[in-house]
Amino acid sequence: MKLVLIAYNIAIDEEVMELLSSCGLEYYTKWQRVLGKGQLSEPHLGTNIWPGENNVLAVVCEDSQAKQLSDCVSRLRKTLAKEGIKAFVLPVENVI
Repeated sequence: MKLVLIAYNIAIDEEVMELLSSCGLEYYTKWQRVLGKGQLSEPHLGTNIWPGENNVLAVVCEDSQAKQLSDCVSRLRKTLAKEGIKAFVLPVENVI
């Protein structure tokens, strides 16, 4: 099993949720209005100087679904690159 963490600009929330649904994934944890700065992006700190905020999804799924989801994120990233989206895929040892 894998944990796919997807951090993305709140402006593309609808597209990301549709992407999740199109991959047949309906279970997730979502953090809204997350602040931070990526290596290749401007800070999203929710301030007048650095406006913008992100959402983060945590999706635990089978390896094949994680591959499909990361491929879909990669395609969306190419389409909406200026809005910002990134996925991190991590192994899951146990779910309790």
